[in-house]
Amino acid sequence: MAKLLVVEDDPVTRNLIRAILTREGHELTLCASAPEAIGILYVEKFDLVLTDIIMPDHDGFEVIKAARTLRPEMPVVILSAIEDKVPSELTAAAFARLGVTRVISKPVNPTLLASEVVAAIVAG
Repeated sequence: MAKLLVVEDDPVTRNLIRAILTREGHELTLCASAPEAIGILYVEKFDLVLTDIIMPDHDGFEVIKAARTLRPEMPVVILSAIEDKVPSELTAAAFARLGVTRVISKPVNPTLLASEVVAAIVAG
């Protein structure tokens, strides 16, 4: 269905995302770090970026900034466990200001992940 860039440092979560989204028919490029993802963003086009926020050394905000610079119209979906510490409405409002299309809480719910990715692509 769509070509997705997935940025997730945790290998277990990354493999779960791969299983869910490839089963839905998406083509995935998987990255374990923000610098790796940013490098790929400069050479490949994607229909959507799905990124974790909290990662070692570099964070998902750097991925969002690169995605917004290179393709402002491309949907960006955040995977985050930050809602455990910050109210979800505050988090969603902050991410919206950054141009984030959707926020998905961790741990990943397979049904929600699949539907939110499709909704973000359709919304464009």
